[in-house]
Amino acid sequence: MLDRGGVKTAPMERTLAQLRRGGVWHRLILGATLLSGSPFFFWGGPGYYSSRSFQAAWDLGHLLYFLLFTLWVHDLRRKGRNPGSPFSSFLVLFALVLVLGSAVELLQLFVIGRTPDIDDVLRNQLGCLTAFAFCIRPQIFRIRWQQRILQAGVSVLLACSAWPLSRALFDEGMALRQFPVLSDFETPFERYRWNYAGQLRVENGHVRHGRQAARVQLSTEKYSGIALFHFPGDWRGYRALRFSVYNPDAAPLVLNSRVHDNYHRKHGMEYHDRFNQVFTLAQGWNDLVIPLDKVRNAPRDRAMDMEHIEGFGLFVVRQPRPLVLYLDYVYLDR
Repeated sequence: MLDRGGVKTAPMERTLAQLRRGGVWHRLILGATLLSGSPFFFWGGPGYYSSRSFQAAWDLGHLLYFLLFTLWVHDLRRKGRNPGSPFSSFLVLFALVLVLGSAVELLQLFVIGRTPDIDDVLRNQLGCLTAFAFCIRPQIFRIRWQQRILQAGVSVLLACSAWPLSRALFDEGMALRQFPVLSDFETPFERYRWNYAGQLRVENGHVRHGRQAARVQLSTEKYSGIALFHFPGDWRGYRALRFSVYNPDAAPLVLNSRVHDNYHRKHGMEYHDRFNQVFTLAQGWNDLVIPLDKVRNAPRDRAMDMEHIEGFGLFVVRQPRPLVLYLDYVYLDR
């Protein structure tokens, strides 16, 4: 076969040239990318103990996926016989993303380890808005200032969506610089290193070290407490874990502590496979110490992996009324 210039071309080369000229090639690549990314709505992703930055970045995957999905479907519609006006295309695609994204969340009800999340639906819609605000031409609005308002609004929403990731990256870097201090509540966002961060409030009324400490709200549930999840886990070379707890009540209070490594999480999380210690808190500040050699030898059938410590928890059991404690200066001592 000859091309228009009289040059003989192979059928495959001619087909590829036609695909590129018609825009089909990039649509095929984008479609394949979306198809390959679809299983991750139901498989993979961060776990309970994953870093905050990984969790936040994974959540933003919804935004990226539906931005690309919007671009792909819009391109397919644009090549059709009746693509409609830019604004009608926006309405159709916005509704399609809402339906498809909601269906994904509902299907997660039937997948072990997954739960629907309305925030994911909102991220999906923001991905669609981002595509129309910055990527798709012609513009939705004929008047330029209206398009600028849309872009400004979407930019604000994107900044809000990126905030958890930015906050996590900042505090993870701060935690590395502070180590062997694990949490002293002197820098922003430290309370998010703790599970159940809503029970923590940073205050300056009762302080053992520095300028601030954490007020810990405890309930009457069977087990009520907090756990430090996000911290450098290599505790080799240190002698003790130290922390201070303020008990405002005159009555002594029994406080339970626990330490575990990642092996404990992966192998059943049995009581005898972690470190457990009980403290009796007097009124006022109590400076508590956990010798790390006891932590190392705590599991019944093995040694604790001191290079991969994963959690440190404090909790009370079956309290007759809600309680408040203050926590400060959690650090490792050589």
